[in-house]
Amino acid sequence: MIIAFWLAHSVSWCQNAPGFYYVVFKDKLGTPFQLDYPQAFLSSKSLERRLKLGIQIIEEDLPVNPQYVQGVLQISGGVVHHASKWFNSMTVNLSLLDSAAQVSATEQIASLPYVQEVKNFSINEVEAGKRRLKQEDELGPIELSLPNQNGYGWGFHQLNMVNTTRLHEAGFQGQGVDVGIFDSGWLGADQMRAFAAIRDEGRLVMTRDFVNPQMPNVFDKSTHGTYVWGIMAGFMQDQFIGAAPLANYHLFQTEDVDSEYRIEEDNWVAAAELADSLGLDVINSSLGYSLFDDTTMNYQYSDMTGKVSRASIAAEKLAKKGVIVVNSAGNSGNGAWHYITSPADADGILTVGAVDSTMKVAGFSSHGPTYDGRVKPNVSAMGVKTYYPFSNDKVGKGNGTSYSGPIIAGSTASLLSAFDQASPFSVRGAIEKTGSLFPNHNADLGYGIPDFWWAYNLLLENEGLPNKQLDCIFPNPAKDIINVKTKGALVKSLRVTNASGQLVSSIGWTQSWNKNYVQLSVGLLPQGTYFLTIETEEGISTSPFEKINE
Repeated sequence: MIIAFWLAHSVSWCQNAPGFYYVVFKDKLGTPFQLDYPQAFLSSKSLERRLKLGIQIIEEDLPVNPQYVQGVLQISGGVVHHASKWFNSMTVNLSLLDSAAQVSATEQIASLPYVQEVKNFSINEVEAGKRRLKQEDELGPIELSLPNQNGYGWGFHQLNMVNTTRLHEAGFQGQGVDVGIFDSGWLGADQMRAFAAIRDEGRLVMTRDFVNPQMPNVFDKSTHGTYVWGIMAGFMQDQFIGAAPLANYHLFQTEDVDSEYRIEEDNWVAAAELADSLGLDVINSSLGYSLFDDTTMNYQYSDMTGKVSRASIAAEKLAKKGVIVVNSAGNSGNGAWHYITSPADADGILTVGAVDSTMKVAGFSSHGPTYDGRVKPNVSAMGVKTYYPFSNDKVGKGNGTSYSGPIIAGSTASLLSAFDQASPFSVRGAIEKTGSLFPNHNADLGYGIPDFWWAYNLLLENEGLPNKQLDCIFPNPAKDIINVKTKGALVKSLRVTNASGQLVSSIGWTQSWNKNYVQLSVGLLPQGTYFLTIETEEGISTSPFEKINE
């Protein structure tokens, strides 16, 4: 990929694409897996989502026939790298064989009656010194002299630009939402204070190395994923707070920083299939594929239809199965390529461009539309001098759509924590509808800069917030007094905000003797729609109410 994105100042000496082969099977006949027993290959959360959204379980959901995989390994002497149920294929590693043995092995694989075709991932070896320059800049650590912004420190402006801070104020910070990050590695993240709460609370649920599955270690190679994760999840009080600091995280290493071959797309597909099987809610992918070390693999802009690259096809499948996929647009805006890359061209996902602190499009941000004319990017966020937790408990900053993407992905996770029953399709639509240019769009920013508090209000109106703590609120509409009753828990705090998310201070409330019933004085409020948020010992709930004058 173009990890959105790195200066490869060193030459790859350990490229994993030469010697890897892509094997496509003809069918899934004889598989031990059955559509009427999906519990064998899909988690309960994934099954619940399909039931809720009316998504059928079909043959592509069945894993590859394990007998086919074993047959390929036995006849070739290779090692399985990945198997893909969606493409009914496998990637086999024959790199330990010499070139003559590889030719013989692939001929034998092709002769198997259930094999449709065998493809080589690499034809031409890359010459030393031919690695491309990174397209993303690390600007290094900064001095921590910024005045505190409600505890956010340097992270405030990039979140406030998309109004995620309003979501946090209302108590929605990604709780209970499962987020997957596809990236190149998380060097140092297992020791950084910014992720201590996630580690201590068990919210780093899973790590998986799809690049080197035989010797897995996601906490090596690259700090790119560390910075991306920090933008989403980092927490250092008064220094930096991320977009979804209370979410659950799954770190999937799909990107090989030492080389650039299409096998990284297969790593992406394998991660996507696992994410779907686990029932993850949001995916952030600050990755893109267009040009490769082996130029025979290169894509053209005419391939950016969402139907050519396997990563793009997989991204669309993820979206159709109810996972919100957020992908960086790419950093080729002022380069020869110019356009978005794969899988940013996929239909049904949120592709994210980059702006600076004044909301002006970044010169490097890749442009749309897709080759077949669809809107890309979909939305944009701050990707110029974006801040993130750095090593040694400092804060750093960098440029790239790799850094605007996780702002949107993390904000989406925080939005989902308010609407655990909302359709992911309506959530994605609400984010687009709050774009600063909507209903208009352009090839630079898509629908513009979204407003996540506005998206919250749209969803509140259309979906209804599951108020787990509120039993009733009456009368509604109200003129002078509103009565609020919980489901039995003690009311610890109460606040009222207007439709713009601004806290209303002219509110008085009294609590009755049984502690789960309060009266709210609203007589001084202007007429309009307001949002009441209560915090109890069991959680936070929000409900709208109308204030009338007569």
